[in-house]
Amino acid sequence: MERVGTRADGAWRKSRLAARLLIRRESRPLRPREQALARRLSQDPEVTNRLIQQALYFLGIGPRKHAFDQKLVDGRN
Repeated sequence: MERVGTRADGAWRKSRLAARLLIRRESRPLRPREQALARRLSQDPEVTNRLIQQALYFLGIGPRKHAFDQKLVDGRN
Protein backbone atom coordinates (compact mmCIF):
# COMPACT_ATOMS: atom_id res chain seq x y z
CA MET A 1 0.00 0.00 0.00
CA GLU A 2 1.37 3.41 -0.96
CA ARG A 3 1.57 5.95 1.84
CA VAL A 4 0.02 9.33 1.31
CA GLY A 5 2.52 12.18 1.05
CA THR A 6 5.56 10.08 0.21
CA ARG A 7 5.68 11.33 -3.39
CA ALA A 8 4.71 14.62 -4.93
CA ASP A 9 1.73 14.42 -7.24
CA GLY A 10 2.33 14.31 -10.98
CA ALA A 11 1.26 17.86 -11.77
CA TRP A 12 3.64 19.30 -9.16
CA ARG A 13 6.55 17.17 -10.38
CA LYS A 14 5.95 18.21 -14.01
CA SER A 15 5.66 21.86 -12.99
CA ARG A 16 8.96 21.70 -11.11
CA LEU A 17 10.57 20.21 -14.20
CA ALA A 18 9.13 23.03 -16.32
CA ALA A 19 10.48 25.57 -13.82
CA ARG A 20 13.95 24.01 -13.99
CA LEU A 21 13.81 24.26 -17.79
CA LEU A 22 12.95 27.96 -17.50
CA ILE A 23 15.90 28.48 -15.17
CA ARG A 24 18.19 26.75 -17.67
CA ARG A 25 16.71 28.87 -20.46
CA GLU A 26 17.70 31.97 -18.52
CA SER A 27 21.37 30.98 -18.47
CA ARG A 28 21.81 29.27 -21.84
CA PRO A 29 19.88 28.09 -24.90
CA LEU A 30 18.01 24.84 -24.41
CA ARG A 31 19.25 21.72 -26.13
CA PRO A 32 16.92 20.01 -28.64
CA ARG A 33 15.93 17.34 -26.12
CA GLU A 34 15.11 20.01 -23.52
CA GLN A 35 13.12 21.97 -26.11
CA ALA A 36 11.08 18.89 -26.96
CA LEU A 37 10.37 18.30 -23.28
CA ALA A 38 9.40 21.96 -22.79
CA ARG A 39 6.98 21.73 -25.73
CA ARG A 40 5.46 18.57 -24.30
CA LEU A 41 5.05 20.12 -20.86
CA SER A 42 3.50 23.27 -22.36
CA GLN A 43 0.77 21.13 -23.92
CA ASP A 44 0.03 19.25 -20.67
CA PRO A 45 -3.19 20.54 -19.06
CA GLU A 46 -1.93 19.63 -15.56
CA VAL A 47 1.03 22.02 -15.82
CA THR A 48 -0.47 25.41 -15.06
CA ASN A 49 1.20 28.81 -14.89
CA ARG A 50 0.37 29.00 -11.19
CA LEU A 51 2.10 25.68 -10.44
CA ILE A 52 5.15 26.73 -12.44
CA GLN A 53 5.27 30.01 -10.52
CA GLN A 54 5.07 28.13 -7.22
CA ALA A 55 7.83 25.80 -8.40
CA LEU A 56 10.04 28.78 -9.32
CA TYR A 57 9.61 30.18 -5.82
CA PHE A 58 10.30 26.71 -4.39
CA LEU A 59 13.54 26.58 -6.39
CA GLY A 60 14.67 29.97 -5.07
CA ILE A 61 13.71 32.47 -7.78
CA GLY A 62 11.37 34.39 -5.45
CA PRO A 63 13.39 37.53 -4.63
CA ARG A 64 14.47 38.07 -8.25
CA LYS A 65 11.22 37.00 -9.94
CA HIS A 66 10.65 40.26 -11.82
CA ALA A 67 14.20 40.33 -13.23
CA PHE A 68 13.91 36.64 -14.14
CA ASP A 69 10.64 37.21 -16.03
CA GLN A 70 12.04 40.26 -17.80
CA LYS A 71 15.14 38.39 -18.95
CA LEU A 72 13.03 35.58 -20.39
CA VAL A 73 10.77 38.02 -22.23
CA ASP A 74 13.73 40.01 -23.58
CA GLY A 75 15.39 36.79 -24.76
CA ARG A 76 12.28 35.83 -26.69
CA ASN A 77 12.34 39.02 -28.79
